[in-house]
Amino acid sequence: MKVNLRNLDKMLLGHAKKILGEALQLRKEMISYRVLIKKHKPAWEREAYELLKEYLGDLALLGKDLGLIGNLDAEWLCICDLFDGSLNFMCGLKYYAYSLALLQNREAVYGFVVDLDKMTYYRAEKGGGAYIVRPDGVISELREEALRVPANFQVITTNVIIKGLNSTEFRCTALELCALARGAAEIGIGRSWTPEVAAGYVILREAGFEFTDWDFRPINRIPLTYEEIKFVSGSPKTIKELHAKIKSVNDIIVIA
Repeated sequence: MKVNLRNLDKMLLGHAKKILGEALQLRKEMISYRVLIKKHKPAWEREAYELLKEYLGDLALLGKDLGLIGNLDAEWLCICDLFDGSLNFMCGLKYYAYSLALLQNREAVYGFVVDLDKMTYYRAEKGGGAYIVRPDGVISELREEALRVPANFQVITTNVIIKGLNSTEFRCTALELCALARGAAEIGIGRSWTPEVAAGYVILREAGFEFTDWDFRPINRIPLTYEEIKFVSGSPKTIKELHAKIKSVNDIIVIA
C-alpha cells in the first residue's frame, strides 16, 4: 500500500500536543508515576494505534507500555514510546519526548520524535533524509545542523556509564539519539529497548550515521520484538576510530 507519510506529521504532532496537555494536568493533580505508566501511557499508545490504523489499514503496534496489539505479519508495524523520559517530566525536569517509528513489510520507513518541552520535532523517511522542524515552521536538514555546531561532547550515553570520555546524557533515549544526529556529540553509546530506540534509529540512519552493537557488528534492522538493544552510533569515520582503540564497548563500560 502506497501512502504519503508526510501527511502523518500534522496528525502525530496534534496527538503529541494532546498527550502533553493531559500529562500537565495529571502532574498538577499530583498523580503517582506508577499511575502514569500503568494507566495513561498505555491508553495513549492505544489512541495512536487507532489513529494510524484509520490511515494505514493493516497495522500492528509495539508500544513501550502497552506491548503488542495486532499481528506482526501486518503490512505496517508502529513501534513507539509516546512519553519517553516521563520520569524527567514528573520530576519537573527537561527531556521528554513523543517517539514513533513505522515499519512497512518489516523495513523501517519513518521516524518521528517530538521534543515535548520545546515542541520541536524530528522526522525522517527512508531515502528522504532527516530533518528538524521548529515551532515557527523552519525546517533544517540534520546533516547541515550538525555542521553548524561549534563544539560537541565526545559521547552521548544512554543508560550506561563509561570511562575515559567526555560524555553527557538526558535520561531520554529518543532525544539523546536526535541530539547525536544534530551534532551534540561525536558518538552515541548505550543500551535501551526497542520502542525507545526505533524512531531515533530511523532518524540517525537517514542522517548518515551507522548503527552497530557493542562488538561493532552492524545493526541493519530494528527488532520486531520488545528486546534490549546495545548500540554504538556515529559517522563511519568515528565508528572506525573508536573500533581502532577498543575491541568492544564492554572495555570502557563502568556500569551497564
